[in-house]
Amino acid sequence: MKVPRHYRPDLYLFIIHALLLALSFALVKFYPHIITKPDMSGLFFMLISILGGIIAIVILAVSLSRLDRSVRALAINKFILAVLYWISSTAIFVLSGYSEFLFNNPLCILIFAGILYPSLYFSILNIAEMRKKDWLIIGGILGSLVVLFFLPGI
Repeated sequence: MKVPRHYRPDLYLFIIHALLLALSFALVKFYPHIITKPDMSGLFFMLISILGGIIAIVILAVSLSRLDRSVRALAINKFILAVLYWISSTAIFVLSGYSEFLFNNPLCILIFAGILYPSLYFSILNIAEMRKKDWLIIGGILGSLVVLFFLPGI
């Protein structure tokens, strides 16, 4: 069975996400963090996942309209795949964050960002016909989100 060229990166990304899910599950299974007192790590995971999802929605809002219109339902299929990438990246982030090695380590945010955003790039942005103006729109919206969250005194 031949995979259409628009979905070939998604096949590779599916395999990578499945392997990373299995690896993070094995990491938690064999090296779990023993919780001795209540903590707020669940809130940390939730906030990072929601903020990452908001950034992904901004990227999708600009880039999905630039996909090839001749392929039937390409934009909706890529949106569904992006939601699945977000869910699996969050699961990998949470599972690896509850391991003994990365518990309450802020560097595990890089795991989430290092899986979700390259997945969006290789799945959607790489095949979309993005113009310079589209990149500026994405940069402006993400820049305003950074100013909104990190400079609240303005």
